Amino acid sequence: MAEWLGHSNHKLYQARLLLESLETAELETQSPLALVSALQESVIFQLVLAYQSYLHEVAEIAQCRDEFYSLQQLLDLVPVPTGEMTELKQLEADDFSWLSQMQSAFQHCSSKDPVTTKPQSNPVMIQMQDKTASSLPLRDWYQALSEIIELQRGNRQES
Repeated sequence: MAEWLGHSNHKLYQARLLLESLETAELETQSPLALVSALQESVIFQLVLAYQSYLHEVAEIAQCRDEFYSLQQLLDLVPVPTGEMTELKQLEADDFSWLSQMQSAFQHCSSKDPVTTKPQSNPVMIQMQDKTASSLPLRDWYQALSEIIELQRGNRQES
């Protein structure tokens, strides 16, 4: 488990570094849209890798040594799902949850027209169209993933 725990932490750290770079690039008016897009996708990739690594942590607790690539595959492999698996499954099933949205954004990265956002170059100007639909709550996803991992790890240590 220590191997996967360290890997999960490393991926979260990389996501945080990329997120900080993205936030800096979004504030700079000269940042090319391609750079902002690349950083957004990089953050999403690191978050998904951290999540997948965490699933391997949970799998080792359930003594599952088989290969898998998703929570559903893991659930199919274990005789009795752990509480962590059940909680994550509920989040994946809820289309409005941060986890489901993060996974949808990851799937969207392979599309021809990925969603990118760039803040207004002139903040004094009034925004005439709603751009919230194209913004990605990457900081929120990072925070939510970090928190659920820490919470579930803490619960395991208490029991």
